[in-house]
Amino acid sequence: MKKIINWMLAIIMVCGSSVVMSSCGDDDEDKKDSQLTPNTYEVTLSAVLPECTAEFFTLDIEYTGADGNASKATMKAGDKSDAMSEKMKKLYDERKEFVLTLGGWADNKEKWALFDQLIVKNFTFVVPAGKSFNYKATTKVRTDFTQPSGKTFPFIEPFVYLGSKRISGNSQDNSIFTERLGLSAQDAVETENLAAFIEMYDGKVIAEDARTMN
Repeated sequence: MKKIINWMLAIIMVCGSSVVMSSCGDDDEDKKDSQLTPNTYEVTLSAVLPECTAEFFTLDIEYTGADGNASKATMKAGDKSDAMSEKMKKLYDERKEFVLTLGGWADNKEKWALFDQLIVKNFTFVVPAGKSFNYKATTKVRTDFTQPSGKTFPFIEPFVYLGSKRISGNSQDNSIFTERLGLSAQDAVETENLAAFIEMYDGKVIAEDARTMN
């Protein structure tokens, strides 16, 4: 009988210990969750207007930050260029090489030079988790452009790059999202078709997007 009682006491003690350990674990988990703070991100929209394209078009940028304030900017020939971020430069160089190789211009130094003559404007704003932002980039024909003298002229379509980084908070970092960096070019647009070409790109939305940060 004594052995049976001791055995039952042992079971009770083990069960009691299990309960205590489980309770402590739950407390630790709750404490860990209570220490999480929402993230805040710095978002950078980089708009790019190639200089050869700036001879014919301006690039209008519209964006609304997390505060709901709408902003506008117009990029044009002669504007001072900002610098690309390291990550943007890497992506652009990869895309540039692909486009040049695809077009058969990989060994053409003059074509490479055109892709390096860019006007870059960076627009940076802060977006807390759960807040949204949007942007749109539109080309507009210049009224004072000069008629090309040759039979053809090069055209590199303007584009945008979007990037972000977490600047505060310790929740899951969702700063890496699908980036936009489209790049397309036409080696030889026929001058005699300039009017139709201009009309096609006048008021064209190059990029448009709306995002919510998590």
